[in-house]
Amino acid sequence: MFSEDNSSYEHGSVLSSSDIAIPRLIRFWIMLPFYIPSVICSLFILYNFMVRRKLREALHYHVIVLLLFINFIVQLTNIPWILNYYRLGKVWPQNSFFCLVWIFIDEALYITITILFAWATIERHILIFHDQLLSTKYKFIFFHYLPIAIILLYSICYNTIAIIVPPCQNTFDYSQLVCGYPLCYYEVSSLAMWDVIVNHIIPTTIIIFCSLLLLLRVLYQKFQMHRPIRWQNHRKMTIQVLSISVLYLVVYFPKMLLEFIHLCGIPEEVGADLMHYADFFVYYGNLFLPFVCAGSMPELKEKIKKLFLNYRRRTQVIGPQTLALSPNAGDPQFKF
Repeated sequence: MFSEDNSSYEHGSVLSSSDIAIPRLIRFWIMLPFYIPSVICSLFILYNFMVRRKLREALHYHVIVLLLFINFIVQLTNIPWILNYYRLGKVWPQNSFFCLVWIFIDEALYITITILFAWATIERHILIFHDQLLSTKYKFIFFHYLPIAIILLYSICYNTIAIIVPPCQNTFDYSQLVCGYPLCYYEVSSLAMWDVIVNHIIPTTIIIFCSLLLLLRVLYQKFQMHRPIRWQNHRKMTIQVLSISVLYLVVYFPKMLLEFIHLCGIPEEVGADLMHYADFFVYYGNLFLPFVCAGSMPELKEKIKKLFLNYRRRTQVIGPQTLALSPNAGDPQFKF
């Protein structure tokens, strides 16, 4: 249920009444240089995952690569639409179907990425400390594939109900980013509370708690118990999760916290300016995620190093030529 309009619904009126100090064209140009390398990095990781069997068989990469694939969809749809909005200063094309698709991708994929990564922090404990839970075929399906399937199914069902067929009427504003974020279910207190708590607060709490606990457990077993726990492999898996956790908390946590305090009754005017900046910088999480993942995957780091070394060798071979005259001949001789 939706309506085409040039003014956003009441919930978004405060946030759409002002904007951040950075002009739209400046925002376009400071986002574009990150966007292109980010897409290339995503393609590089996904390609290597498809062609390299070792990466496909590593269980700790499955959820991470799924996150990257979903993030890649965001990079190919949501980010270009945002850049186009910054370039034009308005939504284009201006029709309700496009707005509905944009809002669904923006909201549904964000929720999916958040909950999936929360599960990844839990699963990392299973892979490192409780691998016996994956010892049989049925345990493997139950503890590895079933949670992922449930998360994807929940995200599709929830966002279809909340965005495609909500119990209220969305009103689109083509002068605002993402058509004014017309999520009218925020006007229904029970739905709004469910969204913030279940889709944002709980996953974020899990990410923080499980990431810190993982670090403490790994350090404890290394320095206190002196166990030979395949430290090198476990260290890599721990660093990977912690790196993504830091990125998530730095980029997404401020926006989530502001949404929560507004839902608790704090006036939306409080922190409104900060919310505008949070809405802008939140998309840098999608841009930086491929780089963080590539940097935490040793197999890809080695391949990237080899590519750079080969490039440097080629540039050295095709170096500047020095022209020298032979003392016994008038013909020039080339020395390298």
